[in-house]
Amino acid sequence: MALFPFRSSGCLTSLREQGSEALDGVKAAANQSLEHVIALWQLLQIELREYAAHQARRVIVAVVGVLLLLFGYLLLCAVACIALQMWVGSWLLAVGVVCVLHLLGGAVLLLIVARQQPGPVAPATRQEIQNDWQCLKLLISKENNKS
Repeated sequence: MALFPFRSSGCLTSLREQGSEALDGVKAAANQSLEHVIALWQLLQIELREYAAHQARRVIVAVVGVLLLLFGYLLLCAVACIALQMWVGSWLLAVGVVCVLHLLGGAVLLLIVARQQPGPVAPATRQEIQNDWQCLKLLISKENNKS
């Protein structure tokens, strides 16, 4: 009777094979985890580029709206004030009507910009991370139930 019965060549070969299979499984899991993290990173980069493009368009629309409001107010105000003064005979009334009309136009443009609120940052990446977290919780709970 041997002191260490597992030292027989058949048993050692079997243990080596099992160890090799376990190591291969760990390597495959590590490679898949790395691929998954890389894919998540790429998804986050794509979503951040889309978010930045949306914000850039939003800022451009706001700036153009403000510039149009300013120049429109300056140019049309002068012409409209002269025309209204000739029609109604009062400079005060003419200037008041022109100011109210331009303020309403500017308010409409600013309301359009205010309604274009951005969505959440990287929603698909966040959802994927939540899914991964749920999978890890399930895996950990299954491992704890086996013990």
